[in-house]
Formats: sequence, structure tokens, C-alpha cells
Amino acid sequence: MGEEQKLPEFGGIRKSLWPIYKFELKKFLPMSFMMIFILFVYTLCRDLKDTLLQTCIPNAGTEIVSVAKLFGVIPFSVIFTIIFMKLSNKYNTAKMFYGTITFFVSFFVLFGWVLYPATKYIHGSPETTAAWQAALPKAFNSLVPLVTNWTFTLAYIFAELWGTAVISLLFWQFANDITKTTEAPRFYSLFGMIGNFGLIGSGKLVEYFSKKTAATNVQDTFSEEAIKAFGSSLKWQMSFVAISGAMIILIYYWMQKNVLTDPKLYTPGGGIKKKAKPKMGVGESFMYIIKNPYVMLIAALVFTYGMSIHLDEVLWKSQIKLYYPIKNDYNSFMGGVSLRTGIATVILMLIGTNILSRCKWRTSALVTPVFTLVTSLIFFGLLLYKEKLGSDAINVEWLRRIAIFKGSWLWTAVWIGMYQVSLSKGIKYSLFDSTKNMAYMPLDPEEKLKSQAAVEVIGGRLGKGGGAAMVWLLTSIIFPKGTHVTDPLVMKIVMCMAIVVMTLWIIAVLGINPKVEAKLAEKRQEEKEVKEAAKA
Repeated sequence: MGEEQKLPEFGGIRKSLWPIYKFELKKFLPMSFMMIFILFVYTLCRDLKDTLLQTCIPNAGTEIVSVAKLFGVIPFSVIFTIIFMKLSNKYNTAKMFYGTITFFVSFFVLFGWVLYPATKYIHGSPETTAAWQAALPKAFNSLVPLVTNWTFTLAYIFAELWGTAVISLLFWQFANDITKTTEAPRFYSLFGMIGNFGLIGSGKLVEYFSKKTAATNVQDTFSEEAIKAFGSSLKWQMSFVAISGAMIILIYYWMQKNVLTDPKLYTPGGGIKKKAKPKMGVGESFMYIIKNPYVMLIAALVFTYGMSIHLDEVLWKSQIKLYYPIKNDYNSFMGGVSLRTGIATVILMLIGTNILSRCKWRTSALVTPVFTLVTSLIFFGLLLYKEKLGSDAINVEWLRRIAIFKGSWLWTAVWIGMYQVSLSKGIKYSLFDSTKNMAYMPLDPEEKLKSQAAVEVIGGRLGKGGGAAMVWLLTSIIFPKGTHVTDPLVMKIVMCMAIVVMTLWIIAVLGINPKVEAKLAEKRQEEKEVKEAAKA
């Protein structure tokens, strides 16, 4: 401890951009590269999962994504967490790490090289899907294609679970175990920022292989040529997933041998010590939240963010599917989205740090919902105007100029939506996550632990599943059988719901602000008094 106190202070720019001592690079750089490879795989598979459900399943609307999240991702997340916790009681941390990475990567490679080429033999035919849909109640209309195209559904679920299993459970658990309390404030934000270069690399890779293997002059996404072209691109991408998985394991193994044996870098039990989170069930969590208005507002932040993004994206992805119906084209476009999201996140993380240090909590916390609402209104306006004038014909000259280069409302809606999503996610990573965690500061330690556990169970899960449930109800229960999210009336309802949810998000920020600001002012005053006492 005494050695750490003698370390020299960093200068202004160095303190903001690179507060890492030379001897710490042996630990910091491998962890940063591990994060790059983890996010690289996450982004490749995230782009793939959207392509599979949007362009590889005949006659499926964009609402099938909501159904996959509601009936696939959420139940599998619970099942995976239960299995993971049981196995972690039996095996040590290193075996759990190796086993989890190997399991996921093996599935992705198996899917790319074996399952996808064999889908015409192991999937139900379009005729079988149509027969099941006709025989079953309309509530199952969007669920049946997920069952008959089961390998695509599994790939979607596994891609979603990679984020939970590898980023949340494996990486951050390992980081908390080996990072000292004096290192965490300097290391953690840089892990996130550097890791986003994985998004940039994977986005560029997806674009390259999607274009390299694309079939020429193909208009039917279900033609043999289109399926073969996408399969070729998929094999390349999943090969890079295998390489990245191997690199993650090698880095982890190297750190076990060279970092965890270095007393200067690691002391067993000397990492960040956290009290175990209280294990609260869904019912207990819900009751804890409704009894504490302040915690309810924090849960509202998480819930409204998740629902807003889902409702926004389901409309945006419906337009992407219309403009890029061919598999490789769709996959290439999603790679471009990931590329731009990575660049935006790196830049906005640098900007966000300055906003947090210079502005009040309310200002910093309002940036994400206000930006999302304003850009959503622009996007929704484009969709409504496109509906009136037609997606490929703009007759008013000054309006034609808005539809940059293409003169198409559909093209403009797709690209405006892309920049909105990329920037919204960048702002989320740089400001929303930070301000949300700062909102816990007014609570005492015990309340903080309980509220975090409750918000994670209720706010997190309902935020992701709430929007999906809304879309499923509209397209599978309320409206006639076969209605898709691109139906004009359904789109208008989803838009209205998204605007209401984003408005509630802003209200939650304003409602929680006075207590957060009061506590931050109290802490600043305490620090000032301590400094003055030290001078005296």
C-alpha cells in the first residue's frame, strides 16, 4: 500500500487519456485486448442474428425479433444463469472461463460450417410453417417460424447470451478479482473505450466478406445462389469467431501464468471486494421497488431505456429489411452500423467524461433520453411522410434534397435510423450508464445493494421484454392474423408508445434529480472542508 502511495501523480492530459503506469501495462494491455476480442465476437454474432431472422425466414416480419426476445432470449437467459451458478459451485473460475468460451464458440462455428449449409434438410419447409400457422391460434403466428427454423432461433439466442455470459459474468468477474481498488477508477473506463475497437474491426470485417462473397444480380434472397453466397460469408465470419475465441482463452491462460503470479500486480484477495448482492426473487424485487419511490425512479430509468430502444429499433429494422432484402446486403449494412457505433462510442466516451465533470447530474442524465426522443421524432416523421408520398418517389423538390443522393424516403429513413441508433448507443455507453450508477449514491450501502439487485431483476428484464411483448401483442393478438409491424396502423401505434415511454424516461430523470444533486453537493462540500482542514 505504501508503494502505491509513492507513485507520481499524472499530468492533466495524461490523467484524462492514459492514467496507466508502465509497470501496470503487463496487466492492463492483456485485459484490454481480451475485451476487444470479446466485443469483436459479440458484434459479429449480433449482426448475424439480425440477418438470420430478418432475411432468412420466408414470410416473416420484423416483429419476429420481438417474439424471439420474449419467448427465446429471456427464458434461456434464466436457464443459462441457473446452470452457470450450479456449475460454478462445482468447478473453479478458470475451468468455468475456458468451458463457457469453448461452448459458445463451438456452437457458432458449428452453425456456420454445418448447421446453416444443412438448413434445407433440418428445417421445416415454408409449406409446413404455413400449415402450422393456419391450424394454430393467431397468437402463435410469429412463434411458429422460430420453431420450424430452429437453428436460426438458437443462433439468435446464443448471440444474445454471449453478452450476458462472457461480458457480464466472465470478463467483469475476472476484472473485479484481479483489479486493485486503486486501479479500478483508471482501468475500467479505458477497458470500455478500447474494447469498442472490436466493434470497429468486426463491422469492417462483416462489410468486407458480405461484399466479397455477394452473388451478382440476385433479387431473390431465398434463391440457391443467394443462400450459397451468404453461407460462404458466414463461414469466413465464424472462422474469425473461432480465432477470436482462441485468443481470449490464450490471453486468459497467459495472465494466469504471468500476472496472477506477480505480487506487484496481483494479491489474492486484494482485488475489489464487494458485498455479495442479496439474492432476491422477482416477487421480492418488485415489492422492494414499489415500497421505495426513489428506487422506483431508478428502475424506471432502466426500464424506459430498454423499451425505448427496442420500439425504435423494431421500426428501423423493418425499413432495413425492405431496402436490403438480400442476406449479404443486409449483413453488410449491419456491419456498417457496428463500425459506426464503435467509432461513435470511442469519441463520445471522451466527450462524456468532460460532460460528467463539467455539468450537473440532471444535464448529463438528460442527454440520452432527449437525444433519443428528438432523433426518434425525425425518424418517425420520415416514416409517416414516406407512407404518404411513397418510398421511391418524392415529388417536392426541396423534400427530394433531404433524401440525400438517392431521392428515396426509404433509403433516407434507413440511414437516418442508422445514425440515430449508432449515436444513441454511444451516448448510452458514455453517459447513461455513468449517470444511472451515480443515481445510487444517495442510498446507504445496504440500500444500494438491495436496490441494485431489485433494479437488475425488474428494470433490466422488463425493459428488454416489455417492448417485445407490446409488439407481439399488436401483431399476434390484437390485429388480424398475418399483420406485420410494417402495417401503417401498427407502425403509428408503436411510434406513439415509443414517444410516451421516452417522455416517461425524461420525467424519471427530472424526478430523481433533486436528491441526486443534493447528495453530490453534500459530498463536494465535505471534500472542500477536508482540503481546508488539511491546509490549516
